[in-house]
Amino acid sequence: MSTRDCPICARGEPLDIVAARDATWITAGREAPLPGYACVVAKRHVVEPFELPDDDAAAFWRDVLFAARVLNDLYEPSKLNYEIHGNTIPHLHLHLYPRFDGDPYAGGPIDPRHHTFMRSDAELERLRDAFANA
Repeated sequence: MSTRDCPICARGEPLDIVAARDATWITAGREAPLPGYACVVAKRHVVEPFELPDDDAAAFWRDVLFAARVLNDLYEPSKLNYEIHGNTIPHLHLHLYPRFDGDPYAGGPIDPRHHTFMRSDAELERLRDAFANA
């Protein structure tokens, strides 16, 4: 997919940005599959991480680890899951799913078609603040 056909590139940025980093945007919408869910979106249009030039790739992964650390400190999950797909939106983005004992997906894959959480304005502001202050 070219940048012309990419919905993220066509808009100039993804929806629901809660933080902007050098190489990425961190997004978190009102509706989420789990509390603390966030997505790290590359600013450079590529589909696969290996398509990034070395410096951009290092910056992308630094931003992923930064976002994971912030979510871990804020939500104290049992585990963080990291997922890269891109078959729906072929623009590099990585999903961060904080997992909790007894969450709706325990023992199986995360499927947001089955469960969602709605975040309040206060919760979204709490996320923005956590990223801004980290």
